[in-house]
Amino acid sequence: MHTATTSTLIAASVALLLTSAAQAMEIQQFDKMAVQDQHDYVNALIVGAQKVLIDERRDDLAAQIQSLFTKIPPGDSISLGLEEFETNLAQARIFDAETHAKDHNAQRVEVEDAMAITLKKNKIELPDSFFTVARNFKPKHPPQKK
Repeated sequence: MHTATTSTLIAASVALLLTSAAQAMEIQQFDKMAVQDQHDYVNALIVGAQKVLIDERRDDLAAQIQSLFTKIPPGDSISLGLEEFETNLAQARIFDAETHAKDHNAQRVEVEDAMAITLKKNKIELPDSFFTVARNFKPKHPPQKK
């Protein structure tokens, strides 16, 4: 569901998150990866988010992430968390393109921003350490050809 309010929330959230992101993956780079590597990267973010919350003794929030990304509602083919993430990533991609068209020096939006927004919308706040959880990720497949 894409509304003006949702777009405004995405833009405001991304703008706030950009100030804390470090060593995360730009959406442009993510989009060039093979589909399997993209899935693996998103999974690394989900597992990483759970780990940083467990490290902060927030097992309750880590369990919420597990539920959000594993339970598939009746009649759906993917979890609510993954569906929301994909929507937020698409909106962040648009925001990134529009921002960069206006200012070529603007900081690029990162995949971690879309994940953090997804979790924040589900009342799960992540510490800044989340933005480095996938810093050692290495794609295993050749990049996509466009």
